Amino acid sequence: MSNCRVCGSEGNLRRCSKCKIAYYCSQVHQQSDWRVHKIECKKFSNNTSSTNNNSSTGSLFDSLDSYRENDHISLWSNLNPTSSHSPSPSLLSESGHDGYLSENSSDVSHYLSETNSYFAKDEESEKSQRHFSTLSDNTMQICDDSLLNSHLLASESRNEDLCKQIINDMNVYGLSVIDDFLGKQKGMEILNEVHSMYSAGVFQNGQIVSSTLAERDLQTIRSDKITWVKGTESGCINIGFLINQIDSVVISANKMHNNGILGNYKIRERTKAMVACYPGSGAHYLMHVDNPNKDGRVITAIYYLNLNWETKRSGGILRIFPEHGDTVADIEPKFDRIIFFWSDRRNPHEVQPAHRTRYAITVWYFDAEERAMARNRYRQYPQKVT
Repeated sequence: MSNCRVCGSEGNLRRCSKCKIAYYCSQVHQQSDWRVHKIECKKFSNNTSSTNNNSSTGSLFDSLDSYRENDHISLWSNLNPTSSHSPSPSLLSESGHDGYLSENSSDVSHYLSETNSYFAKDEESEKSQRHFSTLSDNTMQICDDSLLNSHLLASESRNEDLCKQIINDMNVYGLSVIDDFLGKQKGMEILNEVHSMYSAGVFQNGQIVSSTLAERDLQTIRSDKITWVKGTESGCINIGFLINQIDSVVISANKMHNNGILGNYKIRERTKAMVACYPGSGAHYLMHVDNPNKDGRVITAIYYLNLNWETKRSGGILRIFPEHGDTVADIEPKFDRIIFFWSDRRNPHEVQPAHRTRYAITVWYFDAEERAMARNRYRQYPQKVT
């Protein structure tokens, strides 16, 4: 039985007309997979040997883990990127009739131009107002320097090493992955708090900017459940500790000398922590950009809480499409791992279908200048009286 390459569904499938190997249930899923599939599509359509075909993974590399050396990321060595402008093929139905995709449904930029209409592409729209208002409701000042510095006094050397690694990785790759961020004991304490929150029913369906979509259509785009926390609430003391640790690293890196691209920003605010649960059964989030419209967010930080995660069985990979070339970065959501990446259009990304419960905590950090400009734009919108 064939399955959709993106969500795994078995019904209403159509086949790639070029390689006749890959199946998809919809145009959106075919477009979201094309930047990866086109690599193997070319091989299949050129009648490459079955051995080579079977070795194709749909990704230029299996995981960042295979490319880490001395705890640093080495993403794009020994790669042979292909053009990012190859057109995607049309789809055929199971019976061989012509599908409903044109030959010009091309690459990630085309896909994002369609998908980001859900993410406040029009800055003057009512959707943008709602987006900014929601983001503002969940924005906080970062605590003062004396408090920040107190968190990592016992490991000042490690903090400095982490900052240097993050600065280097962000300069070169646009993202940075750190394993064993807090240690197993503290990670377990955080996970227990998240479990308690989820059991208490405080999570709600994740939302996107457009409120006009039916719930069924929304679930097609993202199917996670979320809640926002400050870290000071009852039962969230360990999540608060995590937030403080991330604050310490981000602010320290932002203030270091010779900090590269990060030195272009002045970070003074962040969001609350967004705690997310992907409850298995193929829960996912289609490709998107966190900050497509200059709302101020510059760094995305995601901390993972998934013990003994086996990607081949459980899926749930964070796939990033960096601007640095026609490559993808597959990040496994391993326990006590944290990833930092630029929040804007430099890093389109998606969460692939998860087949077991997957937990993550995300914090976004704002650039003061861009955030101020976004506030000024928001003040110019006519405010509705309710």
